[in-house]
Amino acid sequence: MTTIRTLQPGDARAVVDRIANRLADDARHSPLVNPCVDTESLYDTILHASNATWVAVEGSRVVGHLYGAVLNDHAHERAAWTGPDGVSFDDDEHLEKLVDVACASWRRSGATQHYSWTLANPARVAPWDALGYQRLGVRGVMTLRARQVRTLPDGMVLRAATSHDVERALQLDHVIDVAQGDAVAMSGKDRRTTRRELLELLEDPDVRHYVVEANDVVIAQAVTFPLPPRRGSFDATLHLSEVVVDPSEQGLGVASAMIDTVLERARLEGFGHVEAQWRVTNQQASTFWPRYGLTPTYVRLGRAVGSGE
Repeated sequence: MTTIRTLQPGDARAVVDRIANRLADDARHSPLVNPCVDTESLYDTILHASNATWVAVEGSRVVGHLYGAVLNDHAHERAAWTGPDGVSFDDDEHLEKLVDVACASWRRSGATQHYSWTLANPARVAPWDALGYQRLGVRGVMTLRARQVRTLPDGMVLRAATSHDVERALQLDHVIDVAQGDAVAMSGKDRRTTRRELLELLEDPDVRHYVVEANDVVIAQAVTFPLPPRRGSFDATLHLSEVVVDPSEQGLGVASAMIDTVLERARLEGFGHVEAQWRVTNQQASTFWPRYGLTPTYVRLGRAVGSGE
């Protein structure tokens, strides 16, 4: 008989072993997944997250676990999030029971959605499909190596963004919203809040906000920052986001040339990998990133927390 309960101190070592084994298996399927785990640090983290971690137990043996952090996010509202290291299960039935119990807790915390990252492998996604989860996003990774850098079309220059570019950056963000199918939802954004966030981003020494300018008009942008240590990702990984080209300038090779230059600079600074994320609803991104060279490693799945009832 399987019992689902919140994690107890005596479960922590077993959960650490399960996470380490799961990441090692992920890496066997995808070499762009980092299998290395600091088990002692992970052990301490798990002990401090016991209220948000559930275990499936049969007798004295842990046969599954599920961690979900309930967070507020302006794009996803209040939701529970599970990372690639946040779930394991010996049997699909264990996952179903873990999700059922966790969802009840998440609802009490005010969460309406649950998002979980799992390996981009049909066998790994299938148990979630059976529970009604849908594919929402993709994480893609590429190793940075010396390569030929394509040049921008004549008359275009790449430079660092300044505070004077904020309004144009907001307009380009809307292009991404349209591509993702969020044009209506995002049109009501608090522009004042978004503008403040962009200004703060420009002041962050770890963030690089690049723009491409043609005839004194910004027609493309990209944002990069180093990823903090994260299980499943390699050290010295650069995160690449907000990549967009004005629709009037698309099809000219602007995006590829801009990214080539940005990534070559990052490689020379010591970065070994780059990661980007995109929504499955964004057909342009779903086509562009794999063609550019990024390999999907994990997919983001989602479901309303009450949909299993």
